[in-house]
Amino acid sequence: MGASSAEYEQQIADVRGSIESKIVELRERSRDTIRRSRRVLIIAVGTGAAVGAAAVTALFIYRMTRPATLAERVERGLPEGWWNYVRNARDKIELGWRRALPPVRLYVGDQQVGEQPPSTTVEKVAIRAAQAVGTAMAAAIVGRLTDQFRKRGGKAA
Repeated sequence: MGASSAEYEQQIADVRGSIESKIVELRERSRDTIRRSRRVLIIAVGTGAAVGAAAVTALFIYRMTRPATLAERVERGLPEGWWNYVRNARDKIELGWRRALPPVRLYVGDQQVGEQPPSTTVEKVAIRAAQAVGTAMAAAIVGRLTDQFRKRGGKAA
């Protein structure tokens, strides 16, 4: 014969008891996790606020202690509002020069230089080596020119 209803009820009660203890344990774990998360969030916000305040203070100190630039001195010397006219005129002139110069593109064969990144490691190494050689050559040329300039009695910057 099968189990009696009392046995079934007892098994159900045992399972409920174990499930309830697991649920209580999971709730306690989630509360602990939430407490830790709040603490971490408060610390992170406090640290961020402290870093932000320090950055603003550093910027303020920098702005107050550095000497005025030439542009700032000129702006102070001009009457109110004139600096905007000077700035707008300068921007128009610069834009005019930029529009007057056509864009320059270098093609080797049918491909534009720099259009496709190097695909193999050998190509990457070869490009880096060529860049290093070009930089070294430019440095040597500039070094010789400045040495010749010094020998002729000029002052190098």
